[in-house]
Amino acid sequence: MADEKLNPNTEAEHPRKRGMFDGFSGYATPTKEDWRGVLSDGMLVVDTNVLLNLYRYNQGAREALLSTLRQFDARLWVPHQVMDEFWRNRENALEDPEKQLRQSVTALRSGLERTFSDLRHWINRVSLGNEGAAELESILSDALDSVIDKMGSIVEASAVEMERDTEKDKIVSALSVLLDGKVGANLTPEEYAVALREGKRRIVERIPPGYEDRKKQTRGDDTEVGDYLVWLQLMKEASSRGKDVLLVTGDAKEDWWRTRNKIGLGPRNELSEELLREANVRLYMLKPDRLLTYARDFLHVEVSEDSVQNVEMVEAQLGSDDEFERLKALAESNATAAVLGAWRLVELAVNRVLPHEYQSDTRRSVAQSLNTLTDLQIMTVDIARSALDLNALRNRIAHSMEPEIATDGALDFVSAAKGIVDNLNLSSVAHIASERYERAVFEALVFHDFAVHLTQGEIDPGYDFLVRPVGEESVIAVIVKFGRGAYQGYQLREELVRLSASSEGVVPVLIVTNYPLSVEVRKFNYENRSSGSTGGRKVQVVQWVSPADNPRLVDAIDKVARRD
Repeated sequence: MADEKLNPNTEAEHPRKRGMFDGFSGYATPTKEDWRGVLSDGMLVVDTNVLLNLYRYNQGAREALLSTLRQFDARLWVPHQVMDEFWRNRENALEDPEKQLRQSVTALRSGLERTFSDLRHWINRVSLGNEGAAELESILSDALDSVIDKMGSIVEASAVEMERDTEKDKIVSALSVLLDGKVGANLTPEEYAVALREGKRRIVERIPPGYEDRKKQTRGDDTEVGDYLVWLQLMKEASSRGKDVLLVTGDAKEDWWRTRNKIGLGPRNELSEELLREANVRLYMLKPDRLLTYARDFLHVEVSEDSVQNVEMVEAQLGSDDEFERLKALAESNATAAVLGAWRLVELAVNRVLPHEYQSDTRRSVAQSLNTLTDLQIMTVDIARSALDLNALRNRIAHSMEPEIATDGALDFVSAAKGIVDNLNLSSVAHIASERYERAVFEALVFHDFAVHLTQGEIDPGYDFLVRPVGEESVIAVIVKFGRGAYQGYQLREELVRLSASSEGVVPVLIVTNYPLSVEVRKFNYENRSSGSTGGRKVQVVQWVSPADNPRLVDAIDKVARRD
C-alpha cells in the first residue's frame, strides 16, 4: 500500500476523487515494506499487558522482548495510563506463577485418578496380584510427585527475579532503564474530567476501544474507561510526532481488533480512521509474539522459536482464563447460557487449530473435527472423548432434552470445557510453530531461486517439498522436522526405515531440522555423502534455524544433488 499521507482537513478546500480504501483504511493489509517502514521509523506503543506479561514469560522470552523493545530507542513510548495500570496490577502478576502452579497441580492430581482407573482396568485384565498392582500404582504416584516437586522448584527459581521489593525486582530494574524519558504525561484534572465523560459515552454507544470493559462499571472506580484513556493519549502523542503508530497489545477483545473466529486480523477500521483524522498517521497493531517474529525478520534481533512459543502460550492461557472466569460468574445467574457459552469456546478452539482446508467446511461434524485433531496428534484420544461427551450434554441442554441444569453442574461443565481449551491452546502453539518453521524453510529455498514444489502427499506422504536445484533436471525431496532437543540417531534410523519401505519415487532426500545434530547424525552425514548410500538414495541431514543458516542449507542441497 502506498505510504502517502493525506490531510483530511484540506479535503473540503480541494475535493478529490475517493478510492475504495478512503474511509476503510483499517481493511488494507500492510505489505512487507509497510511493516519494514513502521518498524524502522514508526512510534512503538506498548499496552499494559505487554509489560505485566514480562512476569509470566520464561527467561528467554523475557530477554527477547526486552531486546526487541531496546531496538526502538526513543521511538518507544508508553502512555501514562499504561504506567498507572502497570503499578496497580503488578502485584497480581507477581502471584501468577504460584497461582498457575496450584491450578496445574490440581489438574494433574485429578487426571491421575483417571490414569489409576485405566491402570486398574489393565491389572484386572491380566489378573496381576495385589503386590504387583501396588508396586505399579506406587511408581505412578511417585513419578507424579517428582514432577510436581520439579514444577515447584522451577517456580521458586524464577520467583527470585520477581520480588515485591522494587529495589530487588530485576524486571522493574530493566524497565526503569528502558522507559527512562519514554512515558507520557498525565492528563490535567480538566482534561481527565472531559476524557472520563467521553469514555463513558463511547462505552454506551459501543464506539471502540473500551466498550468491552463495560462490565467494570460495577466497580465504581472508572477503570472501565482505561482503554479509551490509553487510546486518547496515544493519539495526542502520534499527532505531536507525526509518525505512524505500531501498537503492541495482548488484548484480544473485539473493541481493538477486527476479528474472525476470535483471531485478530488487524485494527478496527474505526480506530484506523480516527487516528488518520486526528494525527494523519497510519495505525498498525501486533500481538507480542508477532512483534518478536517481525523483529527477527526485519530488525535482525536474535529471537528463538522457543521464546515465540512461550509468548504465544502465555497469551493464549490468559485469554482463556478471562473468558472462563466470565462464564463461571454467569453460571450463578444463568446456568444454561454458561454451558452454551463454554461449548462455543471449545468449538472456536477446535476450529482455530484445524488445518486451513477444513476451517471453512461448515458441514463437518464435531466428531469429524476431533478425529482430524487426534490424527494430527494435536489432541489426545482421551481429550477428544471428553469433548464429545461435553458436546452430547450441551446438545441435550440446548434442545431441552435434559432437566434444567443446576449451577454446580454448569460450573463443572465450564471447568471441563476450560481443560479442553487449555489443552488445545498448548498443543496448537507447537503445531503452529511447526507450520511456521516449515514455511520459513520453504521461503529460504525460494529466496535462493530453487524451484520448490509443495508435495501435498505426492510421490511419498513423508516429503514436504520437492526441490529442483538451479540448472538441474532432477529433483530432491525435503523432509522438515521441527521440535526440541537434538536430532538423535534413533530418529534418523526411524526415518531411514520409513524411506526404505517406500516403493515410489526413489529420489535423494534432505532432512531439514531446527534440532542440533547429534554426533551420530553428523557421523552419518560424513559416511553417507556418496550417491545411493542409503537404500539406493542419498540422504543427508542439515540444521537450519534462521536465514543466517541459508549458506549451510544451500550447500546441503548441492551435496545431496551431486552424483559423486
